[in-house]
Amino acid sequence: MTPQQPYRREDIVVWPDGTWAYLGEVWAGDFSWKSDDYEIVRLEDVERLEALNLADELGLT
Repeated sequence: MTPQQPYRREDIVVWPDGTWAYLGEVWAGDFSWKSDDYEIVRLEDVERLEALNLADELGLT
């Protein structure tokens, strides 16, 4: 079993309404007005980002 690596500032936060941000922005408080009901997706998880229709916007495809 490979230990899980800590999240990085470049990882992606996605809210149920489709809004997204970089985790570093959330950590900095830039999205404090949004709920804490979000998913963190590692930037290298291109498959999940494609499923969320974010890969193109992030320049990963």
